[in-house]
Amino acid sequence: MVVLCKGNKLFTEYIQKNVSLYQFRNGIPLTTAAAANFTRGELATALRKNPYHVNILMAGYDKEKGAELYYIDYIASLHKVDKGAFGYGSYFALSLMDRLYHKGMSVDEAIALIDKIIIEIRSRLVVAPPNFVIKLVDKDGAREYAWRESIKDAGVAAA
Repeated sequence: MVVLCKGNKLFTEYIQKNVSLYQFRNGIPLTTAAAANFTRGELATALRKNPYHVNILMAGYDKEKGAELYYIDYIASLHKVDKGAFGYGSYFALSLMDRLYHKGMSVDEAIALIDKIIIEIRSRLVVAPPNFVIKLVDKDGAREYAWRESIKDAGVAAA
């Protein structure tokens, strides 16, 4: 399972540790849907006490349901989505995904779409990050698939 978070990183670590603890205690892992619902419940509880300002994309693969993606916002609303993005570059990413994404994309088609999104973000966003990590979630688990670097180590001496 992959958890991407904008906001309080400690909350993400808390969720990941509790999902691991559940598996350790019970001997079975939580499904992606169960982990997303647990996360939503924890955010809802915290909302009334000490709210976390986080937006979360949670991706996982279940043998019965296949790949799943959930979006959870800072007020604890949970949505199952086909595609998602957040942050400054999300406007560009979501517009391209709305136009070019389709169900049943191959990995190569998805990577080509991600490359188009990265090019768009780099060309139109003033505060674009220099590097991007592409992660893949499938039946083989979650893993880093590729890096897209715009700044290479140039060996420039410090002044």
